[in-house]
Amino acid sequence: MKNSKWIWLKEEAYKDMYGEFADKFSYEGGKATLKISADSNYAVYVNGKIADSGQYADYPYHKVYDELDITELCVKGENNLSVVVWYYGKDVPWMVYYSGEAALKYELCVNGSLAAVSDENTLSRVSKAYKSGYNKMLTGSIGCSFLYDMNKEDNWMAGELVGFGKSVVVEQELPLFPRPNKKYLIGDRLATKELSSENGTYWLLDLEAETVGYIAVDVESDCEQTLTVAFGEHLNKENHVMRYNGKQDYSVEIVLKKGRNVYENYFRRLGLRYMEVYAEKPIKLNYVTILPTDYPTVKKEYKATNSLRQRIYDVSVRTLEVCMHEHYEDTPWREQALYTMDSRNQMLCGYYAFDNPEFPRSNHELIALDNREDGLLSICFPIKRDQTIPTFSLYWYISMNEYIKYTGDTSLAKQYLPKLKSVIKVFMDRIEDDALAIFTEPQHWNFYEWSKNLNGVVGVEEEKRFDLILNCLFIIALKNLEEICKAIGEEADFGELIARVSRRTRELFFVKDRRLFKNSTTCDDFSELGNAMAILSGVAGEDAPFIAEVISTEETDLTKITLSMQTFRYDALLSVDKEKYKEYILSDIDKRFKRMLDLGATTFWEVEDADQKPGNSRSHGWAALPVYYYNILDE
Repeated sequence: MKNSKWIWLKEEAYKDMYGEFADKFSYEGGKATLKISADSNYAVYVNGKIADSGQYADYPYHKVYDELDITELCVKGENNLSVVVWYYGKDVPWMVYYSGEAALKYELCVNGSLAAVSDENTLSRVSKAYKSGYNKMLTGSIGCSFLYDMNKEDNWMAGELVGFGKSVVVEQELPLFPRPNKKYLIGDRLATKELSSENGTYWLLDLEAETVGYIAVDVESDCEQTLTVAFGEHLNKENHVMRYNGKQDYSVEIVLKKGRNVYENYFRRLGLRYMEVYAEKPIKLNYVTILPTDYPTVKKEYKATNSLRQRIYDVSVRTLEVCMHEHYEDTPWREQALYTMDSRNQMLCGYYAFDNPEFPRSNHELIALDNREDGLLSICFPIKRDQTIPTFSLYWYISMNEYIKYTGDTSLAKQYLPKLKSVIKVFMDRIEDDALAIFTEPQHWNFYEWSKNLNGVVGVEEEKRFDLILNCLFIIALKNLEEICKAIGEEADFGELIARVSRRTRELFFVKDRRLFKNSTTCDDFSELGNAMAILSGVAGEDAPFIAEVISTEETDLTKITLSMQTFRYDALLSVDKEKYKEYILSDIDKRFKRMLDLGATTFWEVEDADQKPGNSRSHGWAALPVYYYNILDE
């Protein structure tokens, strides 16, 4: 893209701003391709018809462009190219965005020859129909909702350019790279089931399954009015969508004009099952629904040994699918964020469910490109927010090692070996008396899982202490890094360090009269997760069989492990005695996931409880674990 320039509107950029860019090109036949990149998101139209949308989640210092085939939308003669760019804002703390300068760059070629480029002659304006600067938040993770005013639409996509002026060149040189995976596909609108309605002003609609996609609306109104669509995965006891959760507002707004209103939003991807439609005055609702957005997976065939396990497996695969778009997502409803811990589960299951090695590879690259000042990995990727979970940096070594084992691709580890070494060095440099103390600074969240005394405290300075899980994960990470280095032909020997930290970890946390490991030096709590990590790290030693018996027993005083971390309990049991615990693990999975199926799950949940809290997701990537364990155990 050497022939084009980064451009923006003549107006100064601000948070939650929509810009419209118009260009023309000639077409007499052949292939037409458009290379495009934007900060923060784009939707491209050719002759008024949607071509594609969705900027890859990236970094300003590693900017990604898309190459779109727009041939089918072209007509002979003059064509209109229209681009809407949504700029999220400078330094917004969203967990799905690393902010840069508001900008657009594109090059359009017909039969290999330039037909249009972005430069100062590209015409642009602030969008009339999208409300810029509205700043209505869905969640602090995802970012803003939107308001679209149908009354302010004009024919700019047909070339009637009212209020447009020349663009301004944004002086920046960003290294550009092609999208490292496939674009998700935009499907046909889905059918909905009407659960209730009232007087032409209210509808409760059910998509009958957890879904991710863009909203599509077709309604008729006798007057100007605002249509509000609330969405979510839950219905409350009064049979309404859980629209509000604290400051979160799961709704979008469309200002209707008099007459028919047809609108599709190609920016804000929604995760939901239910929609609640509110009109101020009676309307005719032709449809309010979703255009599904699914990554083009190549599924591997799997036949379970019984029908229950086949159902659980199929729903687990669907759970993976709704949680993968430009990258893995923990949940498409509430966060749409890439975490190293969550994505490790998703990658591991994905190796068995799909033949899409480009997807985990692209996620590892996105993680590796992170650049926190303290040398750890950020809480999510990409993000500019100064917050991290230290242990999540250690899960990266597990997933990178598994990536090599399952794909045979060592090139990624070779490329990012300096990053792998620099992150682990942050932990090595903090060793005191052969053990790791917690990170006490406010930006470091000492989180292990959502359970008693293991969920840490966000945004406060903590007193120094030593935690079992942090030290066990450090040992596990070192062992995985050794294996990674061996696979790529690099020397690495952490044996002496592992031995020292293992010995000290046992001294600090092992309680002899119980033959179990406590969670921390400042409390006497015991947990299934902590003791599973003690087995997996090797710290448990000869006590591992006894501990395995304890963590596989229902009635204990140990803090129970949560769904997100069950993989470590299962793996600990299998490492002690695979034949002994194989059937236990399969039966445990059957019981847990059947309970969710019996309660109507179409994707698996963040937590197992039937009585869901408003903030709990009902489509969560880490809950796809049956895919992995059925494949390796259900023979």
